Amino acid sequence: MKAKWHVSKWITLFSVLAGSLAHAEVFEKSGYRVDATVLCDGLPQVQVGTPEGICVGILAGKQDGLKMPRYAVQSKEGVIYVSEMGGWAYAKGTIYAVYRGKDSQGVEKTAIVNLFPTKKLTMPNGLVMDPEGRLYVGTPTGVVRFSPRDAKTGHFNIDVTPEVVVNDFAKSIFRKDEYVSASEYNAMATKFKNKHPLLQMAVNSTFTEMYINVGAPSDDCGSGIKTVDENGKCIQSESPLASAAVWKVNLSNDPQRKVTKVAPFARGLRNSMALAVHPVSGVVIQGENGIDLPNEDLPYEELNILEEGRHYGWPYCHSRGEVAPNFQGKVTPEMCAKQFALPKVFMPAHTAPLGLLYYRNELLPSLKGKLLVAWHGYQKYGQRIVAYPVDERGVPTDTQYQEIVFGWKAQEGVRPRGAPTGLTALNDGSILVLDDKNGAILRISQGKKAEVRPEDLVVGDFSEKTLKAFEPLVPLVKKNCAMCHTQFQKDTGKEMLGEMRGTMLNLSSPSESSFWVKLKTRQMPPEMMRSSLGFHDQEYDQVLSQVEAFIKSLNP
Repeated sequence: MKAKWHVSKWITLFSVLAGSLAHAEVFEKSGYRVDATVLCDGLPQVQVGTPEGICVGILAGKQDGLKMPRYAVQSKEGVIYVSEMGGWAYAKGTIYAVYRGKDSQGVEKTAIVNLFPTKKLTMPNGLVMDPEGRLYVGTPTGVVRFSPRDAKTGHFNIDVTPEVVVNDFAKSIFRKDEYVSASEYNAMATKFKNKHPLLQMAVNSTFTEMYINVGAPSDDCGSGIKTVDENGKCIQSESPLASAAVWKVNLSNDPQRKVTKVAPFARGLRNSMALAVHPVSGVVIQGENGIDLPNEDLPYEELNILEEGRHYGWPYCHSRGEVAPNFQGKVTPEMCAKQFALPKVFMPAHTAPLGLLYYRNELLPSLKGKLLVAWHGYQKYGQRIVAYPVDERGVPTDTQYQEIVFGWKAQEGVRPRGAPTGLTALNDGSILVLDDKNGAILRISQGKKAEVRPEDLVVGDFSEKTLKAFEPLVPLVKKNCAMCHTQFQKDTGKEMLGEMRGTMLNLSSPSESSFWVKLKTRQMPPEMMRSSLGFHDQEYDQVLSQVEAFIKSLNP
């Protein structure tokens, strides 16, 4: 099926998607309070911290249909393609085409086209584009590709059947049965589901080498299908079809881009969502999301320079040669130091690096030649974008970082807690930022930094009904959740709710709040931490009715 829209005809959609601008100068978009008269390079400016000369604007949000945007790529013609997961669910995702242009009055507006309105994708995540204009999408069962636009007419292709490029890793025991159908996926016990199913990709400058993250099926090789073998080694990391690894795919250097070789490249990597290839040297760099420990300062996250055949230590070691809890007595600190590749840079704990970008453009001179990292984590070191200095090969030269976007914690009436994932350098040199938890597409550009004024703060209270419904949950979350979530370290339930707003609570659709969804599906507390917390499975049944009553109290 072909889309009825051509890029030149998108102008007819602009007034629909920008309706909020027509009715009020000050409005809310994905939890960000913006003023239509205060712009960042043409977009409504959001109030977050930045260095002088740099600002952040919002391009699109939940009001435009976004729910969980992850990564993006821009075509030569200027169309931005965004992977929209739609949630952690089977066949809920899509790819959006996003375009900026001027209406008949010369006003810049945004239009969005859903490329898979009915033939949904399962958890689309990584997104790259080849020189021929085809999109490559990472899904849990493989990398697929398709042409988003008809070469002759320029119309968007809608609900096409993507071509499978590579799915070798999906033949492993950890993935082959999980995504057969929605019924199979829904029926599978949570403890057996892959904990890191999302695929990320990065390619070299000639599009002849593609590197793919195949995340570990568990947090620490302590649960799920097949853990350790008779020698005490983690099967998830050591198997021939490595599931805690970055794989390398060689492609032919011609318009067909045929796959010529597929193999694991580097292993012992828990989840390589932050992945990049230096455009000149070809150096492959990875941001490691460490195991979940009940310590806000450990384990350190990592920046690793990946080399073929090397093992990077998961699940045996973490931080500066420390042995992981599951392998005490089986692995020694000396083994950690000598048998596994060492990180190039240690980053603060629980920052959850999900995006890497070698910035080489001229628009933002203070960032040129640096490596940008999106810290997605919700704990104290997260919610920001930082930059590391690198040499001409793209290898970090210092552990000190520069904060590019900061002060991104939730502030009532101003902004939600930031959750940056993908970073994309656009054709004009600005940087696109995907904010998945808030369903927003942001852009870093040149301009005056935001000033947060006291009069901008709009304090909103929760109803007495909601406060009363949350009160029985306060002891529960203090005991079981405060160790990892700073929201629950507050003294009162009212203060906790203020911190949860815009992050764990979705006030526009309470039933979709992560606080409710993760408890209902028994994802939290993490399985590995329950015994140390004294939390038992039967407690779920006792508290879920209370949590459900609280969620219902949020409905207007």
